[in-house]
Amino acid sequence: MKKIILIVFITSCGILLHAQSNKSWSGILKAGAQKIELRLHLTQNADKTWQSKWDVPVQKALGIPSSKTDWSGSQVSIEIKAIGASFSGNLTADGNKLEGNWMQSGGTFPLVLEPFSDTIPAKIVIKPQTPQPPFSYISKDYVYEGSDTKLTYGATLTFPNESSTFPVLILITGSGKQDRDESILNHKPFHVLADFLTKNGYAVLRVDDRGFGKSTGDFQQSSSEDFALDVEEHIRFVKSLPMINQKKIGLLGHSEGGLIAPMVAARNKSVSFIMLLAGPGIPISDLMGQQNEAVFKSVGMPQQVIDTYIPLYKNLLKTLSQADDVTLGIQQAKEITLNWFNASDKEMVRLTTGINTENDIDAFVKTMSKELSSKWWRFFANYNPESVLQKVKCPVLAINGGSDIQVVADKNLNGIEKALEKGGNKRVTIKKFDSLNHLFQKCSTCTVMEYGELETTIEPEVLTFLLEWLRMEKI
Repeated sequence: MKKIILIVFITSCGILLHAQSNKSWSGILKAGAQKIELRLHLTQNADKTWQSKWDVPVQKALGIPSSKTDWSGSQVSIEIKAIGASFSGNLTADGNKLEGNWMQSGGTFPLVLEPFSDTIPAKIVIKPQTPQPPFSYISKDYVYEGSDTKLTYGATLTFPNESSTFPVLILITGSGKQDRDESILNHKPFHVLADFLTKNGYAVLRVDDRGFGKSTGDFQQSSSEDFALDVEEHIRFVKSLPMINQKKIGLLGHSEGGLIAPMVAARNKSVSFIMLLAGPGIPISDLMGQQNEAVFKSVGMPQQVIDTYIPLYKNLLKTLSQADDVTLGIQQAKEITLNWFNASDKEMVRLTTGINTENDIDAFVKTMSKELSSKWWRFFANYNPESVLQKVKCPVLAINGGSDIQVVADKNLNGIEKALEKGGNKRVTIKKFDSLNHLFQKCSTCTVMEYGELETTIEPEVLTFLLEWLRMEKI
């Protein structure tokens, strides 16, 4: 479910790269029938640390900041917690190519980056739904400290320009470190939601994730459990504000946020309703298997190839995320991958993992381990939302897009509904929107790469439905 994440691991020759401290690289990602240009911009700071940004020109997504850019000896590791992939490559002896593989949702595709000169920068296109001032409501920025976490949070509260108290919705972002607008590929979904709901009488709080923007904390060493603690700090904060109706505090979570909202609602009586947008309703290991299959299908991968790879992926997910010792987990994963390699058609192996010979297995497993052995993945990969959902007693709305390839609609919505019913919750509304993707956009190819190409951020019919549900529940 990791929301279009771009996690890039570049293995290269440090001496050559240090000699070219400000350099741009470009390459064509060939994923099935799709060909997507990716651009990497590396810059060395005065203190010898590094930063980098990415462009996806076809999506008019420019300057996507990397959350982490580290060099250790001849290795460079770059992470961007805003899009779902990784790149592992080697700098050629002449310093003119970064040759490697792109990994996304468990699949691997060849990618070669070469230097280029970006003399005419592409124009960033503002999405039509992105709210523009002046606003007809009050928008106020806050920085506040959590009483338990001791972290500082940067947030924006919007509320009607009236002398009254208002129901409030606290927005919870999906996975990956994100700003308060849940910005992705020039879209600002949470700003759009806040604008629409506030114009219709609601207060909305949107907050920078820990470690991002004006919020402090170590995102890399945090899990969904920690993010749930952050949400409880946000609840305490809004309860201190005079314009908030303390009996009508709700949570709206998107993607992983749809996992976190029930965690908080199940134990915090201050939560009077939750809204789950593309939230999980089945064990995450099953969800990730479905996501891999859906992503592969979206880029034209044959079913036979998919069926060959998915069992390996689920096995590695379990092994690497559950291992008590990372080194032992890597060794076990190498043995699993070697046995799979020997038993599988080599062309199918190459298409899904980029492994050509046994010598490639070591790098493939280590790349997967860097992600799957993290604190976040160790919790997330082994999480089953059913038991928590059974404890949620407040009104629940769960919606999903019928063409969502990250959180497949039917099985997850059914899982949410069954768990809530098993717990005795009678105030449950489930809705699937046909032909909409993970961001609730009307899609054509319905691939992850298409998100940024679409002008609409959230389909108006979805916004209207959210409002109708709130009014139906008398919130």
